[in-house]
Amino acid sequence: MADAATPLSRTTCLIHVDRPATARCPGCGTFYCGECITEHDGKLTCARCLSTERELPEETASRLSLPVMPVVHLAIAIVVCWGTFYAMAQTLASLPDQFHDGTIWESAPSAENEGEAETGGGADE
Repeated sequence: MADAATPLSRTTCLIHVDRPATARCPGCGTFYCGECITEHDGKLTCARCLSTERELPEETASRLSLPVMPVVHLAIAIVVCWGTFYAMAQTLASLPDQFHDGTIWESAPSAENEGEAETGGGADE
């Protein structure tokens, strides 16, 4: 393997010794030609480092897991909606039955009757 301080122009590919190296793998530090190096996630990587990187189980598991925050936001939205509708239902249920029948308005004194009651009977006196 070539020394890390060796210029790229004086190195050859580890696999194809007759070809000049075009890149150095940041994982293992080995020099490779253009055919042997691969770009993955924005960086050049050799096939060996790429295969060991893909074998990590926790990295694969984290990509497949369900995002937590959208689930939490959905649960909060459901609870808020349920609470709102529950409070509205309790308010409607606490109203008297006469209100639902429409008969509560018949027993309420009208504005004309209240005025007569305050003056003492009306125009007859």
